[in-house]
Amino acid sequence: MNVLPGAKRDARSAPEGGAPGMARINAGRIQLSENFFLDEFTRSETAARLGLDNSVQPDGEVFANLRLLCVEVLQPLRDALGPVLVTSGYRSPTLNRLIGGSLASQHCLGCAADIVVPRFSPLYVAHWFDENVLIAYDQLIHEFGEWVHVSIAAPNSKVRRQSLTAFKKPNTPFGAKTVYKPGLMSIEEAKGEEA
Repeated sequence: MNVLPGAKRDARSAPEGGAPGMARINAGRIQLSENFFLDEFTRSETAARLGLDNSVQPDGEVFANLRLLCVEVLQPLRDALGPVLVTSGYRSPTLNRLIGGSLASQHCLGCAADIVVPRFSPLYVAHWFDENVLIAYDQLIHEFGEWVHVSIAAPNSKVRRQSLTAFKKPNTPFGAKTVYKPGLMSIEEAKGEEA
């Protein structure tokens, strides 16, 4: 197997079973964990359409964060429930601004991913994370009944283990507004609590 030299020499960058400081390349793809690859987290239709660079260097902090997210959070989910599709991973600050992402988005640090697990509902997946106390997630959001946002804490930050449900509240003076309710619940339950 080929390796790229120069990755940081810490727990966030040493590939599982690989030498510290080296990023594994498997069939031309940079491997983050057994079943996750860097291109899954940097692929963006919006970035491609606009000609934006959404790449990650394998020797930087964003790469190290993505690797930790995969090894400690996403790979255990994959091992338990099967294939996981990353619908949004790393976002460059420019891409994040253009899609209307939060100014404090953990996606820009490589600490977050939006995911779906094809055989399971997003609410089931969110509950799976919440019930597996060994999974060190920072923030877990059941978003709109469509996907799950899961993140790890940024380096040198405290883990919040925050669970939320997000839904759109229509007919506000500024159009639909995203509302975040504490806890994991169906979208119908979240909307009912809001009424």
